[in-house]
Amino acid sequence: MLKGKSTIELTDVHTGKKEIYRDENLVTEAIADILNTNIQGAMFNNPYFDGKYGEDWMLPIYNRLTGGLLLYQNPVEEDPANIYAPLDNPLIGYASNDANNTEDIRRGSRNLTESKTVDGGFKYVWDFATSQANGTISCISLTNVLAGKGTQYDSNYFVRLKSDNVISNIPGNQSNYQENHRTYIKDGYRLEMIPVYNSTSVTLRKVSEDYLHARLMQRPYSLVVTDAVEEKIIELNHYPYWYAYSGGNKDGTIAPYNNSGDAFPYLFHAADGNWYGISRRDNQKYSSSSGSTDYYNHESYEWFFDTVSAEKATTQKIILPANTSEISHIGISGKWLMFAIGNTVYRIDTTSVANIEVVPNASYNSSSLHTFLIDDDVVINDWYYLNGEPKLHVRNLQSNDYARWGRKSMARYKTFAYQEYYCSYGNYYFYKDLYLYTPYLATINNLATPVIKTADKTMKITYTLTETQS
Repeated sequence: MLKGKSTIELTDVHTGKKEIYRDENLVTEAIADILNTNIQGAMFNNPYFDGKYGEDWMLPIYNRLTGGLLLYQNPVEEDPANIYAPLDNPLIGYASNDANNTEDIRRGSRNLTESKTVDGGFKYVWDFATSQANGTISCISLTNVLAGKGTQYDSNYFVRLKSDNVISNIPGNQSNYQENHRTYIKDGYRLEMIPVYNSTSVTLRKVSEDYLHARLMQRPYSLVVTDAVEEKIIELNHYPYWYAYSGGNKDGTIAPYNNSGDAFPYLFHAADGNWYGISRRDNQKYSSSSGSTDYYNHESYEWFFDTVSAEKATTQKIILPANTSEISHIGISGKWLMFAIGNTVYRIDTTSVANIEVVPNASYNSSSLHTFLIDDDVVINDWYYLNGEPKLHVRNLQSNDYARWGRKSMARYKTFAYQEYYCSYGNYYFYKDLYLYTPYLATINNLATPVIKTADKTMKITYTLTETQS
């Protein structure tokens, strides 16, 4: 088993006075999770991470899986199963396996001279200048080498280990695997809520797929499962986007809005198990007739909030800002359905749909590559939202993620994030991607006394991690 201890040394640059703090830590399950989890068998298929292939991306452990450092303002619950700090716990500082050559004032540097192997383990030493990692530090943790670089200048918290096109030239009418699905890796199934063109109903599908175990006759990573074990049709009583006519021969009738592709992604799965979406009615008023043809003019848009719960759909009218003609569907974050009107990000309370708010300090750049659904939260323009608020800068996941439908749904399982999606760029393809969510807590070291680092002090952190017999 692994065991670690730390020493923090503060030195006043004016007086030379030193403060020394020594503590021991809890080793979490994070490293064991990485080594023992093999979603879809991707680890057998030559994963790639930070310039390394195969097992070199994670072994030896000291070099990469525990090569970074995170410093938190508040203590973190000491539980081996607790492998990520809460997003509302301020990150005071961090460091990696190299020198900080950026302007990032939270990032320290590895002391390459003093860091070295020791009997049964490794001694990490990091130095922080007077300008770096200032604040109150209550917890320090070893982490992945890339998480220790932060995301302001150099790195990305979601790092793709594997991406494969497992099927090419699949039928163009395949509507599975788009963003309106939810994958339950541990429980072995995927839920899909699929609207279709020219229909006022949606299809709820449950597809069984074992994400965690090998199969006798097939390679999981190349297997695509589309057959549903359960399938139900749910009536919405309207099209996702539709025309409503008044006057003339079409008076009182409705019609789907130009077979709009917006029908596909408009429903989102939430933490409460329901599906939510925003639909639009385009009111058309009779204008004139010519021969046997009636002509209509656009009069107004009306917006509605749809909830699919217990296989029953309900619709409530909502009031959006005046003259809103288009919204960008983004996704769910906790109880909030996030969406954008132009560059402004909004959130609507799924428990009280009259509560529609502008999200402060947030914007939307209309790039489909900048929205990713991750379980019950969402990444918008490089920010990870928690309960409707931007909390953590994670960068865009991958600049070369080609997808006809930009929002892709990811499922978190322990230290990993997995996504599968159907996309088109000249043809139709099906992809499986595996990511590592890098800022995991390999250790949790709550300090007996919080350390207050100020601009008149340097800081040296020595962390020794060793293997011992259990």
